[in-house]
Parts: sequence; C-alpha cells; structure tokens
Amino acid sequence: MAGRISADILSFWHDRGLTLRDEEGFRFGDPRQPLLGIGVAWMGTVSAIERAEELGLNCLIVHEDLFYPPGYARRELEPHLPNPVNVARLEGLRRAGSCVFRAHSSADRLCILDDFRVALGLPEPTVSDGNFRVCEIEPVPAGDLAAEVKRRLGLESVRFSGDRRQSVRRVGLPWGGLGLSINAGFVEGCLARGADVLIAGETDDYSMRAVVDVGVPMIETSHAESENIGLRHFARMLADEFPDVPVHFIECPRPWITI
Repeated sequence: MAGRISADILSFWHDRGLTLRDEEGFRFGDPRQPLLGIGVAWMGTVSAIERAEELGLNCLIVHEDLFYPPGYARRELEPHLPNPVNVARLEGLRRAGSCVFRAHSSADRLCILDDFRVALGLPEPTVSDGNFRVCEIEPVPAGDLAAEVKRRLGLESVRFSGDRRQSVRRVGLPWGGLGLSINAGFVEGCLARGADVLIAGETDDYSMRAVVDVGVPMIETSHAESENIGLRHFARMLADEFPDVPVHFIECPRPWITI
C-alpha cells in the first residue's frame, strides 16, 4: 500500500542508489499528504497540471524546472514568481492541491539517456563516458540518417544542419538540452570523442554553426521528444513500484509545428 508522498517518492530513488542533486526534489505543495496518484510529465506546464487534476493525481513528477525562467537563467526565484507563466502554473497546482517533485539528472541517469539511443535503433555505444555516448553505425549519408530519425521517433520533421550527402558513421547523442550553446562543453566533448554527426534533443544557432564549421552535421529532434521516451519508461517503473497507485505519463509534445 502507498503511504505519504515524501516517503514513497524518496524511497524510489534511495532503493536504486541514485543521489538527488540540488536541482531536484520537492518543488511545490505538501509532500506529507497521502499518495493518491502520480503523473509523470516532461514539464509542469498548465496543460500537464490540468491533466493531472483531471486524472486525480496529487503528485506530479516533472523532469524540467517548474518555474520560468529556468534555474540556469536566473539568480533568484522570488522576483520571477509574479510573472504570468508562474502565476498560471501555481494557480493550477493550488487548485488541485498537487505536490510537485523534480527528477532531472537522476532520471537522465536512470533511463532517459540510454532510452533515446535505443529508440533511435543505435547499437551499444563504443564510447560510454559519463553522460557521453558515441555509437558506430554503417556509413550512411547524413540526410538518410535524418530521415531514419524522423521515422523511428514518429516526427513529421527535424531540423538539420550540415551537408546531407556527407557520409557519417560515429553518432554522438547530445540528448535533451545538451546540444544548446549553454552546454557547449558537452558538444565539444562529443567532438573530442570522435563523433562525426550529432543527434540532438534541442540546439541553437551557436551550436549549429559551430559544428558546421568543423564539418559535423547535426539533427535536432526537440528537447521534449528526446526525453519523453525515457519518461514513459520511468512512468512504467513507478507503476511497477506502486501497484496500488494510479500512475500516468502525461505527454508534453513539441510546442511548435512546421507551417
């Protein structure tokens, strides 16, 4: 039987030997309340919060920062709490009586990183160094690899930089937001480990232009799409852990369309 939110959620991590970092843990609500249901979402958006309320889930586990701007873009949270984004999210959480727990780097280590590789159909990595993964495949034109990424992830489009005709064989995986220039050290690390093509979650002009300058194509899937795969897996793990508690994965799709 499930108990209180705080004890049950923290024991899940403890039992797996995963240490929570400062960016993680309970972010809103009363974790002492009984655990009635768990929602797993990439981000605590208004739509995710409303869906959790509809399903009667009083614990929402999110991967990304609940607040805007995110932690890496602010010095303190309090001055930003009155902004319209945070007001809308917090109003929804208060109305539902929800508790929010953030599982970020621990969830990456648990399943998100490697599930992205598996979903892409890539073999076991030849480089597995901390968060770095480089996989070797049969040489293929980079444009063909981009088409295969679209097919495997069920995406109508991806963003691509570089030469579509270029033959590539060493695939680096800057999943999530590790393709962004704020994480330039990770892009540099993939290149240093011999990646000649990158399949990213989210990237930006700085990183795209950087890798183009060294002849490395990059395929962008989106931050959420690269991590939703592992978060679905995470939700199944929670359902196995708490068989008496409803557990639902709440989809946060790409926030944009191609028109």
